[in-house]
Amino acid sequence: MPTSRGELTAVDLLGLLQRRELSARELAEDRLARVEVADRGLNAVAHLDHEATLAEADAADRALAAGAAGALLGLPLSVKDSLAVAGRPCRSGSWARADHVPDVDATVVARVRRAGAVVLCKTTLPEYTWSVETESALHGRTRNPYDLERTSGGSSGGEAALHAVDASPLGIGSDGLCSIRVPCHFCGTVGLRPTTGLVPETGVWPTTKDTGMLDMSTIGPMGRAVEDVELLLRVLAGPDDVDPLISAAPIGDTGVVELNRLRVGLYTSVAATPTTPGTRAAIERAGRTLESLGALVEAVEPPSLAEAVELGFGMMAADGGAQARMDLAAADGRHVPQVPELLESLAPLALSAAEFFALMRRWAALRSELRRFVSGFDVVLCPVAAGPAPLPGRRPGDGGVLTDYGDYGYAFAYAIAGVPGAVVPAGSEGGLPVGVQVLAGAYRDHIALAAARALEAALGDVLPPLATDAARA
Repeated sequence: MPTSRGELTAVDLLGLLQRRELSARELAEDRLARVEVADRGLNAVAHLDHEATLAEADAADRALAAGAAGALLGLPLSVKDSLAVAGRPCRSGSWARADHVPDVDATVVARVRRAGAVVLCKTTLPEYTWSVETESALHGRTRNPYDLERTSGGSSGGEAALHAVDASPLGIGSDGLCSIRVPCHFCGTVGLRPTTGLVPETGVWPTTKDTGMLDMSTIGPMGRAVEDVELLLRVLAGPDDVDPLISAAPIGDTGVVELNRLRVGLYTSVAATPTTPGTRAAIERAGRTLESLGALVEAVEPPSLAEAVELGFGMMAADGGAQARMDLAAADGRHVPQVPELLESLAPLALSAAEFFALMRRWAALRSELRRFVSGFDVVLCPVAAGPAPLPGRRPGDGGVLTDYGDYGYAFAYAIAGVPGAVVPAGSEGGLPVGVQVLAGAYRDHIALAAARALEAALGDVLPPLATDAARA
């Protein structure tokens, strides 16, 4: 069905393609034009190749004419620029990779292409994916569609910005500690951080599975509607016999989830990093909505979120940032100020083997504690961050200078846990979207998606007006 603002969903577009009411080329031409217009206001595109995209669309039309099947056949789809697309640049926001053009697709890109998708564009991200804001010396700053002075979030900020203005119908992002969920929250879009171990990261730069991050980073679907995100997840998931930490666990059926039997835990804030009034109101509204559908909702207290932030950075920089400095050396100093400052701040975090093993024990203990907390309910509703999109370099809660990441602990914690987390718009504050994070137990992605879809349908259009320049897409 159409989104809350009336635009067609990716599923709707696929229906038009399959009924031959719209050609893949017509759709690709329309979305290329929208992306170009949107990019002038948002700066969300890392690479655009009209000729290659239209050639893929023509091939999709031939397949459609021949009666071929494909879950995404003819659909234009955007890809975060940390993911390899054969024949197109893959720079990951860094001058160190300015000339890198892979000749092999990332696993997830190969899968969507086999399903018939047309690569629309590559989208912006912060250098090396290492920021909660999308800005790099290579591409500049990606702006928020609701207030062009504010951040779109990171690291999948280009994806969320293009989805927000209905330029890209659907896309692939990645979430290390918050990088799908925060941009969706800031930009009023929908996304899913899947259960750790469902989607392979083969073909991503920088890689994480062979670092202290272990399995905490994951690739996932982003878009404008929950049904679209669910469709894409089913294409992306499954082992590729390359990524060593991916399982063959099946994805459950959202259709069998009985909303009136759900036990829902809810919290709107934690004392150490309080949320804004609009954030609390949005989470409470989501809880009342599920309660009105028959769910049993109760207030809960989560485990420590502050420890999740500390552990997230500790695991990421167990080598003191040595690998990152080596990977980025070829940029020859061409960075935004945040990058060298971050690399310098990570140097003291280098650990001995014994210290790293101790950190891993703390990480495993917190993962277990968080998983027990979430699995005590069918669904947990909570904030994504302490507030809506801030100005660059500021905190999303009180708007103060971003000197620590406590305001993002609401997202960091569940990356540590490795559980699925969907984000869906639930309100607004000060003219900016506010999303709700919908968590479920590990490998219960279908339950998180079913609850998110119910919220999407029941809440309707809760989004504020787009910024005038951004809305022109």
